[in-house]
Amino acid sequence: MNPKHGNQARWWDLPAALIMVVAVFLTSIRLSATNWTDELTIVQTVTLFAVVSGLALGQSAFSPRVAAWMSTVYGGFTIIWQLGLTFGEGVLWSERLTSLFGRLGFSLENLFRQRAVTDPIMFLFLMTVLFWLLSSHAGYTLTRYANAWRAALPLGVALFIVHIHDPFWTSRSWFLAGYIFLALLLASRTNFLHKRFEWLSTRTHIPPFVGLYFLRTTMVIGGALILLAWTAPAMAANLPPAQEAWQTIARPWYEARAKMTNAFASLRATVGVAQDYYGDVLPLGRGNTLTDAIVFTVEAPPRPAAGVRYYWRARAYETWNGSGWTADPTDFVKIAPDEASLVLPNLAGRWEADFTFTPFTSMSTIYTVPQPLWVSRPATAELLINAEGIADILRMTTSPSIRAGEQYQVHSSLTNVTEAELREAGTVYPDYITERYLQIPDAVTRRTRELAADITAEYDNPYDKVVAVTQWLRENITYQETVPVPPQNRDIIDWMLFDLNQGFCNYYATAEIVMLRSLGIPSRLAVGYAQGQRDPETNTYTVRQRDAHAWPEVFFPGIGWVEFEPTLNQRPLRRPPGDPSNSEDGNASSSSSGLSVDFQDREGLLFEAQEDQSLLNENAQAGETTPSFIESYWGWLLAGGLLILASALFTWYRNRVFDPKDPMTPLSIRVEAQLRKTHIKVPDFLVKMTRQAGLPLEARAYEQINRSLRWLGKVQEPSRTPAERASDLKVLLPDAAPTIESLIQTYHHTMYFSTNGQSTSEDTRTASLLASRTLRNRTWRALFRRYFSRFQEPAQRKPIV
Repeated sequence: MNPKHGNQARWWDLPAALIMVVAVFLTSIRLSATNWTDELTIVQTVTLFAVVSGLALGQSAFSPRVAAWMSTVYGGFTIIWQLGLTFGEGVLWSERLTSLFGRLGFSLENLFRQRAVTDPIMFLFLMTVLFWLLSSHAGYTLTRYANAWRAALPLGVALFIVHIHDPFWTSRSWFLAGYIFLALLLASRTNFLHKRFEWLSTRTHIPPFVGLYFLRTTMVIGGALILLAWTAPAMAANLPPAQEAWQTIARPWYEARAKMTNAFASLRATVGVAQDYYGDVLPLGRGNTLTDAIVFTVEAPPRPAAGVRYYWRARAYETWNGSGWTADPTDFVKIAPDEASLVLPNLAGRWEADFTFTPFTSMSTIYTVPQPLWVSRPATAELLINAEGIADILRMTTSPSIRAGEQYQVHSSLTNVTEAELREAGTVYPDYITERYLQIPDAVTRRTRELAADITAEYDNPYDKVVAVTQWLRENITYQETVPVPPQNRDIIDWMLFDLNQGFCNYYATAEIVMLRSLGIPSRLAVGYAQGQRDPETNTYTVRQRDAHAWPEVFFPGIGWVEFEPTLNQRPLRRPPGDPSNSEDGNASSSSSGLSVDFQDREGLLFEAQEDQSLLNENAQAGETTPSFIESYWGWLLAGGLLILASALFTWYRNRVFDPKDPMTPLSIRVEAQLRKTHIKVPDFLVKMTRQAGLPLEARAYEQINRSLRWLGKVQEPSRTPAERASDLKVLLPDAAPTIESLIQTYHHTMYFSTNGQSTSEDTRTASLLASRTLRNRTWRALFRRYFSRFQEPAQRKPIV
């Protein structure tokens, strides 16, 4: 450290700088690990340049204002240079720059006009600018002020925000833990720098390696704090007031995040991947790699017929703007479990049932089975209320959040109509339905409308038209978890249908809705999770993150909203055909039990049996087993606790061995004494440790001579004296001869001339410790030279004894 630089304080310290570089680089790696878009690795390069420039500017004599201007210039050059490299090879730099600024300008225009930004260059630009500012600020603050928290906290906040948007890969939590650990180390180091400056100013003696003791203590405390932080959610779960306060604080953040979704429409994300809260805006996104993380399980009643498919809905959207979906609820209503159930109009082909949800992660959105009538938690329902006073629930949320491991119940009215009922539903739609659910933007192309008309030309009723469009999408569009960036100035659905010919659930469902609306058939988008894996024995569904899904819901007069499945990676929906002659009242499920009259339909039963067998086969092939204890949360918790305990015990013991001022009895001596009291045989290794711990520090330092001889392969007879051993080691390590001589002289003086075998000079004890470590390092270097010499050409090899 150089505390003074001219008239300004400077705090350059190599260990602190290295910790800062690693911590900053860790945040950029965490961002790249999300794989939200291509070329995210350029943020790592920008971050590395930023922190190095920040360290240099902080150490310089420039004023803060001049340093800020220089950092801006460096940052602008580095960011433009890295973004320009994303254009690939062979492109002139003049064209790269023109294209770069053109794309950024076009993206800004779309953002200001509240249209989805489908070009990832905007996100890359924002991230490189953000990480340059945070990283250069961190480096500058460290060397100029030695303020660890001021340097690390902004980056920590950015890392936390990235993590809460990418939470399903549990292994990535260690990025956050690692950053916290490095921040604590940095705080310890900067605190030591300030203390050392005070000690030097007052001419206070500073013991050697005191900085190492600072770091060692911080590692133990830091590990304990991280362990506490990892268990804090479980403790906070028992404090409902804390949960309510968090929900109150977080809600504005959720709303702001929803409003910013247009800016990040180019990222790889799909419904349910990174959020439990669905805002008023939902872009199509670019998809994401899905995981097997369990989101929740659902205990469900037996299906009344094979055609029943469960969907766990989070929200419904009604307006398509050409790049994303929006919802505009007309009312927010507080509902309580002790109040009467919600009332739906008298609809045909429906049955009621109860479901029990068990979340595996905290969630504020209440997932339900359409249409919910009652929930066991106090909730806020977002509604669309028509002129007739009929309410249509778009979404339900609860505060405080439902925590992992808890349960909640939902009583819902589900559709179980037959094909005959759907064909006979007609086209007499209520005005409130046609006003909201036939909207399509002007950007929908003519050939998209013509395609819908051609697919359905031979049919004369909405149901058959919906089935035809659904089947066409399943047969002509390939399922892909991710899609490339949509081209500029193109209707996304036109591009997907005629050029890309692939997509994931958001694209399938949106394409079907757009085509149906062009035919005058009311429809909307629902998001949440698909059915998941069913256990036929318990009728429990395990819903994983990879089941995140979007699907179309189509309105039929007298029946209500009915789900359809155009996405190819989901099994097709099959409804019982029914018998028009038995449907005069339009209600095929009028019994009190809600069972369909087609329950005995053989084709339906056969399909249900095949579906259950297929699920059983999938489970057998996957070989899914309950995670072992060491793979579970508590296993990691126990492993972390044992590691921290071992580190603490090791630190305690090492402090006694190497700290000349520590009066504590060595740990090995305490353990041996306790074992002897209980008449337990003391292990040989513990006896050896105890004997060494009882020796003076100078004698323990001399032991490095014996260790170096063993490492270098020089076997020593027990009869050889310390002086003879030192002479043998000087031959092997001639460049370490002064260090060896110092060790042997100090050892002789302490063992044979000092009173009671103890040195009276603290300086002598410190010198022995330094000499021992110097000899150890010289021995390691000799071993490395000996190992790598085998790879050198014979003429280049240096003689090594």
